[in-house]
Amino acid sequence: MMDKLLNDIAPASTTDVAEEKTVDTGTEIAPGAEAAPESDPVTLGGTAVSPGAAFGHAQMFAEGELEIPHFTIEKTQTRAEFTRLRAAVHTVDKEFGELIAELNREEDAPTEAIAFLELHRQLLNDDSIISETQDIIRERLINAEWALSLKLEDIRRSFEEIDDDYLADRIDDIAQVIERVQRVLSGRRRPADTVSRMMSESSVILVAEDFSPADILILKRRQDISITGLIIEKGAATSHSSILARSLEIPTLVNVSNACEVIQTDDVLLMDADKGIVIVNPQKDGMPQMSERIRKMNAVRLRQRKLKATHCVTADGCAVSLLANLALPEDAKEAMSNGADGVGLFRSEFLFMNRPNFPSEDEQFETYTRVVKAMRGKIVTIRTMDLGGDKLPSREALESIGEDPDKPIANPSLGRRAIRFSLSHTDVFLTQLRAILRAGATGRVRLLVPMLSWMTEADIVLSYVRRAQEELKDRGVKYAENIQIGGMVEVPSAALCLKQFLKRLDFVSVGTNDLIQYLLAVDREDPDVGYLYDPLHPAVLSMLYNCINTAHRAGKEISVCGEAAADPVFAFLLLGMGLRHFSMESARLLPIKEFMLAANAQDATALMRRIHRAHTIQDIRKHILEYFADHDELAAGFAASQVLCARPWQSFKDA
Repeated sequence: MMDKLLNDIAPASTTDVAEEKTVDTGTEIAPGAEAAPESDPVTLGGTAVSPGAAFGHAQMFAEGELEIPHFTIEKTQTRAEFTRLRAAVHTVDKEFGELIAELNREEDAPTEAIAFLELHRQLLNDDSIISETQDIIRERLINAEWALSLKLEDIRRSFEEIDDDYLADRIDDIAQVIERVQRVLSGRRRPADTVSRMMSESSVILVAEDFSPADILILKRRQDISITGLIIEKGAATSHSSILARSLEIPTLVNVSNACEVIQTDDVLLMDADKGIVIVNPQKDGMPQMSERIRKMNAVRLRQRKLKATHCVTADGCAVSLLANLALPEDAKEAMSNGADGVGLFRSEFLFMNRPNFPSEDEQFETYTRVVKAMRGKIVTIRTMDLGGDKLPSREALESIGEDPDKPIANPSLGRRAIRFSLSHTDVFLTQLRAILRAGATGRVRLLVPMLSWMTEADIVLSYVRRAQEELKDRGVKYAENIQIGGMVEVPSAALCLKQFLKRLDFVSVGTNDLIQYLLAVDREDPDVGYLYDPLHPAVLSMLYNCINTAHRAGKEISVCGEAAADPVFAFLLLGMGLRHFSMESARLLPIKEFMLAANAQDATALMRRIHRAHTIQDIRKHILEYFADHDELAAGFAASQVLCARPWQSFKDA
């Protein structure tokens, strides 16, 4: 069996990783889904915003742009045009209202769906949009459809001056609302009504330049078609359509270049959102294997879903805590749906990027409180801003705090980033601390400081926390008086001096991604040296083992929140080192839980003892392979592991 594992490790890892990441789509290849014999398969790439796989017929959504009529009117006709505009707005408003009412009657309706529809309804009834469109009609004596287009162009120009990805996506919301009004004015059907009702006998993958949240909801509720995937030529991960697709668990790809040009209605599509690809008209002889693969993927996901409420306890009775890493407040719902024990890392830097200014205390407080409420009493660990390096505020924001955005930085990764940036701009830092402390009064909140490397930094941070508390007390504002304060172990100096750090801190979290890079002096994104980045390096394992044991001796909690925590094999090694708190992306929670339920902590400890006596990565890999060769119950997790993927070298001589 050992030889089989060595031979099969690469192909197994590519197949079964997807099996553990996907959501159930109920997708099977329909009897009539056959690739057109005259068409060669074409593979398109995109960005996955909702995981899963789907197989079925393509259905082009609202093919072609809406043709807007352009004509002039007499001055005496302006009042009639105003009436047409208001009537169209009323029709769309009624449609939104009915859809919201239907969703409110459903117990399992996604909260995001209602929120996005209400937002579109607010945009629709924005007085400035309607009144300014009427001004255009009056001044230029043109029809309402044309006037709406001109108003949208004005809005687009104003948005182009704002360097903010989130706001840039909001212009799409405005455009979607205006187009719905224009369709009513011009007597066109809703985009959702253009989808053929002849597709009911097979699974449908919708293809479009973009979707509005309302269109997705209307189509999803139709009984005559089975929508199993979305392919969007444009789109963005932060768009409301993407967020809604994740909430509805529809496998979705965005940024699929030329999708509307290459794909035609009735084409057979194989979509793998986990890998970010869609195959147009795949080979007919491969369809049975594809069908079986998708069936297995869905079966795995269904099996894992049943573990949501199961406590994570290893086969030999060792309790393990599985926490979620969040990048946006909206991610909290996915964390809860995947059974997270809490939030081990909430990245706050999205609040500070791609905007002309820094967020206010109230804005931050509201954002943090949303996450706290969404987690329903579970712990939420908020990391202070990890800015610097490749995560910089906008030019305008930097200039507002006296920074020169054009100043060259010799080595951003070793420069003024994370806590170094915060302590360089204490007003910004204090604002964030006050917001976190206020959020701490609404639920179980912990504060996490990134990239500590000096004891002095920890002392200064603690003094600023006390100062922020005093400021809130003077204002008569509720705040967390005894908030737990932790630090990220991402720099070797913090790992080596962890005993001293733990005298000041309540807990620590190890960021393996940065720690390994700094320990091995390797940029894993650099192809010239990326081969040297290996989590199984003896120095990495030794440092992690020492950190975990140092924290245990101090009686303090330690977790790992880097990618290593979500890798089954590496998580098994961490379990053997004594780690009991793992934090990862929400999509990995259930696969890791399933793996841990079958794992034996005592076996993991014994394996680590053997690994500690090894001197090379090759010997370490050998010990790991020997163990997993004899434990079929861990086969799925072993196959999904990335730390064992073959590297282009086996020795430094080869390198």
